[in-house]
Amino acid sequence: MGLQRLEDKEISGGLQYFDWPSLGVDDAVTQFSGLLGQPAGLGLPGQALHLKSSWSLEDVFIIVFTVIDDEYKKLFGGPAYFRTSPNDQPAFSDAEVITLALVAELAGYRSRHGWWRYVAKNYRYLFPRLCDRTRYGRRLKRLRGAMEQVRHHLLFLLNVDLSQLRVVDSFPLALCHLRRLQSSTHPFEYSAGIGYCAAKKEYFYGLRVHLVTDTRGIVVGYVLTPAYVHDTKGVVFLLEDLSELGPFLERMVTLLGDKGYVGQELARQLKAEFRVELLAMQREYDQTLGQSAYNETIGQARKIIETTISVLTGSLNANWTYARSITGLVTNLVAKMTAFTLGNYLNRLMGEPVLQVASIVS
Repeated sequence: MGLQRLEDKEISGGLQYFDWPSLGVDDAVTQFSGLLGQPAGLGLPGQALHLKSSWSLEDVFIIVFTVIDDEYKKLFGGPAYFRTSPNDQPAFSDAEVITLALVAELAGYRSRHGWWRYVAKNYRYLFPRLCDRTRYGRRLKRLRGAMEQVRHHLLFLLNVDLSQLRVVDSFPLALCHLRRLQSSTHPFEYSAGIGYCAAKKEYFYGLRVHLVTDTRGIVVGYVLTPAYVHDTKGVVFLLEDLSELGPFLERMVTLLGDKGYVGQELARQLKAEFRVELLAMQREYDQTLGQSAYNETIGQARKIIETTISVLTGSLNANWTYARSITGLVTNLVAKMTAFTLGNYLNRLMGEPVLQVASIVS
């Protein structure tokens, strides 16, 4: 019968009624299923529902498919929007392709090929029309724009656009250790470069991911640059990107950064171009604002983005890649960010900490 949705009504296209076998039907499950696809505002549970510990991977597939299928239909109407062939009704739907990719990231799978083989062997009953491995990879690359638009809509459901305070930081995406660079093939030679990681106090070859979060740690925007691009340049690229999204920048008033964003000229530029007030931690030799109540306040407020980066690099493996093309690398990064935002949304609906994404797939 194929992958089914988590709801009590019949859906067109052959998807039938669904009974959640491993959890049973109780008040918590009913409440959670009723909230799926709704804005994370009124009607949320007063206390955590504690459903994740009972979820099987099959349950996660069905929950993610329910959300993605709804989002896809709301945003694009039908699969013809992204099709390049005359066949605008593929047997294996775009929503199923995206579902596979997002669950792979939530499960921490590092290899897309290994994940496809695992699903084909163990969950063929959920995906009876699963396309072959190479076609899955090609379709996923074409759908990276769809995933990013789904992520934007999930941000809207999370009410991220209402926040006036944001936090900015970056982390390295290493492609090769410097000791091996001379003997390597110089992966992404025209896109990557050599940069410095202050946290590890070492140089690396690769790229750098710059990101902005709200005060809950939810990623609002991100850009990918060569490793040598400094944080002061990356934040400008970020705000330029966010300015195209309207509500995500219009309500931003204050941006918090670490010592990498120090500079009066940068603060003036952001104020003039984007109407954003930059508050960066001061370096130790800068005594103009005193020692430390200011730095301590900014440091405490921006700890949340360090937790976000820890989840992205530790659970979703966003700090390295198996990809051998820049298109594949960007597709992987988009999938990781979309999976992270989806995890934030599901946690919010269940009344649990939004950054506990790793526990969705146990």
